[in-house]
Amino acid sequence: MSERVIAGYYRLSMEEDDFKVESNSITNQRLLIKRYLIEHPELSCYEYCEFYDDGVSGTTMHRPGMQAMLEKIKQNEINCVIVKDLSRFSRDYIELGTYMEQIFPFMGIRFISIAEHYDSQDYIGKTADIEIAFQSLLADFYCKDISEKVRSSLIAKKNQGCYATGNTPFGYQKNKNNRKELLIVPEEAEVIRHIFELSLSGQSLTQICQILNGEKVPTPLEYINQRKKQNRKELQQEHKYWQPQTVRTILTNESYLGNMVYHKSVQAEVGKSRTILKPREEWNVWENHHAAIIDKEVFDEVQKKFNSKKAAARKPVPYALKGKVYCGYCRRRLKLIKLAGGGLSYYCPNRTLNRNNECLSGSVGNALLEKIVLDEMKAQITKLADLACVRKKVTEEQRTLIRKTDQERKKVEAGIAKLTESKAGLLESYHAGTYTGEQYMAYRRQLDQQISEKRMQQQKLKKQSETCDKLLCADAGDYESLLQYAGFETLAKKMPAVFIEKIEISNGKAIDIYWKFNQSHDSTD
Repeated sequence: MSERVIAGYYRLSMEEDDFKVESNSITNQRLLIKRYLIEHPELSCYEYCEFYDDGVSGTTMHRPGMQAMLEKIKQNEINCVIVKDLSRFSRDYIELGTYMEQIFPFMGIRFISIAEHYDSQDYIGKTADIEIAFQSLLADFYCKDISEKVRSSLIAKKNQGCYATGNTPFGYQKNKNNRKELLIVPEEAEVIRHIFELSLSGQSLTQICQILNGEKVPTPLEYINQRKKQNRKELQQEHKYWQPQTVRTILTNESYLGNMVYHKSVQAEVGKSRTILKPREEWNVWENHHAAIIDKEVFDEVQKKFNSKKAAARKPVPYALKGKVYCGYCRRRLKLIKLAGGGLSYYCPNRTLNRNNECLSGSVGNALLEKIVLDEMKAQITKLADLACVRKKVTEEQRTLIRKTDQERKKVEAGIAKLTESKAGLLESYHAGTYTGEQYMAYRRQLDQQISEKRMQQQKLKKQSETCDKLLCADAGDYESLLQYAGFETLAKKMPAVFIEKIEISNGKAIDIYWKFNQSHDSTD
C-alpha cells in the first residue's frame, strides 16, 4: 500500500436516545473528527474517507458501514481509523478489546478515539491503560443495562394489557388511532378460517399447502406487503409458496382465540439476540385481549391432531453433499428422503406443494449424484494440477524479476546518494571560490535533473516490485490442499466443503456445479 488513508467512522444508535442528543449526531461527529485532523498536521498527509451507520446498535459488528470499512482494511486500503469515542466503534467490551489489542496492531492499523485521548501509536508494544479499559467496559455495561430496562418495560406494558410488540400476527393489524389495540383484517381472517376448515376435514399440512397454492392464495408475507406496501428482500423472489411450517404456525397460534400470549422465551444472555423457549406452562396469557377469528371449539379440535402425534426419533443420515444441493428453479435446498432399500434420494419440497411449477420433478438418487460430482471433481483436480505447474513457473519468474528489480533499486539509490554528495561538494566549491555563481547554478541544475531522473526510475522500480508482490499473492489458491484428493475413488465428506459452493438441479435433470476456487460452474446433463 503506497498511499496512506485514514477512515473516519460515525455511528448513531436508536438504542441510546442519540437522536435527542445533538452532540452525538453524524454531522457533529464528522465536524469533531475533521477538527482533530486539522489540529494534528502529521495526519494531513493521509487521504480521508468516511463510513457511517445510522440507527444501528453498537452491540453488533454486523453493520453495513462497519463491514464496508473492515473490508477495506482487509484489502490493505486503510492505514488508520478515527472515531469520536470508543462506543461509536463498539459497545461490546470483548469485541472492542479484540480489535484494539489484537486485530488492528497485527494489521498495522492506527486507531484513534478522540474523547478518550487514545491513539494506538502511543501504546506500541504495550496495552492501553486502565482508564481506557474501564471506559470500554462501562460502554458495554451501559448497553446491556439499556437492553434489560427496555425488556422489563415491555413486559410491564404487556402485563397491563397493552399490545407492545412490533409485529402483529397474520390476520391482524394495529389500530391507527390506538397502537396498543389489534383489529381483524377481514380478507386475511378468511384465509385463516379456510385453513382451519381444511385441517378439520382431515387434510395434512402438505395437502393444505397444495390446496392454497392451487387456489393461488397469497402467502402471509404477500398479504402484509399488499397492506404495508413493503419491499422486503423475501418478496423480491419470484416463486413464493405456502409452506407446511407456515400453516402449522397458524393452526397452533392462540392469538386467533383472542388471547395475547407473551413472555414465551427468555434471552440466553443480556444484550444478545439469541433466546431460549420456555415451557408452555410458564407462558403469560391475557385471555380475550382482542377480537377472536376462530372459535375455541374449532381451535381445540385442531390441537388434538398435533397433540396426538409424537415426534418420531430420527437418526441423522450422514451424506457427503449435505447442504449443497438446490432446485434450479425455486433455488430452495433439496430435501433428502430415505428409500425402502436404504438408498437416499433428493426431491424439491416446493414440487410437492404446487405440481404446476417448474421445480425438479421426481427425484435424483444420492449415489448417482455423488458419482457425477466425483467425476467432475477429478476433472477439476486435473485442471488444478496443470494450473499448479503453470503457477510454479510464473512464481519462479516473478521472484527472479523481484531480485533483479531490488538490485537495480539499490544501484539507483546508491546513484542518488552519490549525486547528493556531489551537490553538497559543489556548494562547498562555490563557497571556496572555485566556481562563479553562474557556473554553480548551471552545475546544480544538471545535478538536480540527474537526481530527479534517478528518483523517477526509483519510483518506477518500486511500482514494478509492488506489482510482482501482488501477482505472487493474488489468487494463489491453496492447490496443495485441493490436490490431496486426487486419488480418491469415493466422495469423502470433506471434499464438497473444499471444492463446491452449491449444486443446482433443474427440472430436466441438468446439473450445474458451482466451484469455490474459480467462481465458475460446469453443467452436466
